[in-house]
Parts: sequence; C-alpha cells; structure tokens
Amino acid sequence: MLDQVLVHGIFHVDLHPGNVLVTGDGRLGLLDLGSVGRLDAATRDAIGQLLAALGRRDSVAVSDALLQVVDRPAEVDERELQRAIGALIVRYAAPGSSAGAAAVAALLRTFAAYGLGVPPAVAAVFRAFATLEGTLGLVRPGFDLVTHARAAGTRRVAEALGPDRLRASLEDELAALLPVLRRLPRRIDRLGDALEHGRLRVNVRLFADEQDRRLVTDLLHRVLLTVIGSAAGIIAVLLLRTGGGPRISGAVDLFPVLGYFLLIVGMVLILRVLVVVFRRE
Repeated sequence: MLDQVLVHGIFHVDLHPGNVLVTGDGRLGLLDLGSVGRLDAATRDAIGQLLAALGRRDSVAVSDALLQVVDRPAEVDERELQRAIGALIVRYAAPGSSAGAAAVAALLRTFAAYGLGVPPAVAAVFRAFATLEGTLGLVRPGFDLVTHARAAGTRRVAEALGPDRLRASLEDELAALLPVLRRLPRRIDRLGDALEHGRLRVNVRLFADEQDRRLVTDLLHRVLLTVIGSAAGIIAVLLLRTGGGPRISGAVDLFPVLGYFLLIVGMVLILRVLVVVFRRE
C-alpha cells in the first residue's frame, strides 16, 4: 500500500476486509478496483516527507509537509497549526497507538479549524490508510501501522536522496532548464539594448492584490461617510439657527424640519463609522 502511494501514485482507496483476498500460499490479491486514487509526483514527495517527519515527531516539518498537500488560505497562523499538529502527534503517532478513523477525523477537524482545504486525492490517501488499519487488524492482529508507516516514509526519503535518484532528478531539472538557458543570452542582449537607447520601461500595477483594493475601498468608504455626516450636521445646525422658511402646516416651518432630518442623518452616519472602527479594534 505504501509503495502504491509513495512510488507508483496509483492506489486502492477502499481496502476493507472484503476487498482483500488471501490465497492458499499466503499471497494477497486486491479486489474491486472501482475506487482508485492517483497522485502526482509532488504530492507523493510531500506525503513521504510527512511520514518521515512523523517518524521524527517533528511537528514543524509535519505542518510544512501538510501545507504542501492542502489548499491553504491567504493567511494561516502556522505557529498555532504547529501546536495543534504536535498535540495530534503525541496522541495518535506514538508507537502502539491507533491511527485509524479517529486520527483521520481529528486531522480533518484541524484542517477545518484553520481553513485548510483537502484535495480529493489527498483525502483518498487518508481514507485508504484509515480503512487499511481495520483490515490489518484481521490479517495480522497487533500490527503497528504507525511504526511501519513512519519507517517506510523515512526509507523512501533516504532512497530519494540516493545517488541514482539525485542524478535522475538533476537530469530532469537540466532538461527542463535547457530551453530557458538557450533563450537567456538573447533576452539579456535585448534588455541591454533597450537600456542603452532609453527604451526600457517598467510597468507596475498598483493595487493588484485583492486585499489592497479592499483596504483602500474601506478607507474611502469611511472617509466618505464621515464627510457626508459632518456636512449634514453642519447644514442641520445652520438650518436650525436660521429657522423659518416656507410654511408646511399651520405651525411647522420647512427649515427646522430639514434641519432635524439632516441632523439625524449626520448622527447615523457618524455613529456607523464609529461602530465600524471600535468593533474592529
């Protein structure tokens, strides 16, 4: 199962006891391949780093590996996440402890608490290992899934750092980098020519980030409400001091009515700005 996840990237997701066949000579057969998960190379490497970090009980490395395989929001309190992951490691990753459905449920609750989204492929990995633990309890009672998974993760990371794997990775990186290197001298020449003849221009997009636009919009909104509220209050005071104006009814003049109306509007707008300011603080 670990080879399927960490090496091949194609694994059986639903290995409950009914989907495992034990032959007479002790071999295992997998049934019902309708539920199959697939992982890309980057996700496989991150899961291997996750298992290796669990072997070291390194909550910082575990949280870093998890952040590579989940969909993270714009802001994450990584220190608090590391503390939460550390608590889970102490509870579920100790030798002889259960790492089944309870551990997966606790991990998913931690993801939800910090706004982390779990891609379907990664969720399938968690589901596969949670289901596998129950099956191993029948095939080989007392099998320590946590210890073996941590050892396998450490071994996979060590194999990835071996000379052959490093050479293959270096060749792949050079093959991907070669087209860029071939175009680099031409682009440097164009850049130098533009700089020499004064044609070099730099375009900067102000407020390209959504948070920057939202901040400026909120500030303008509050300034506008303050200006309108203050203007309404000043006009209301002038109308109330002036008095008179066209007669609306027998004893009611227009200017006092408009003055009180604008005074209420100004007070509401100013109070709204104050509520927003003090509520954020």
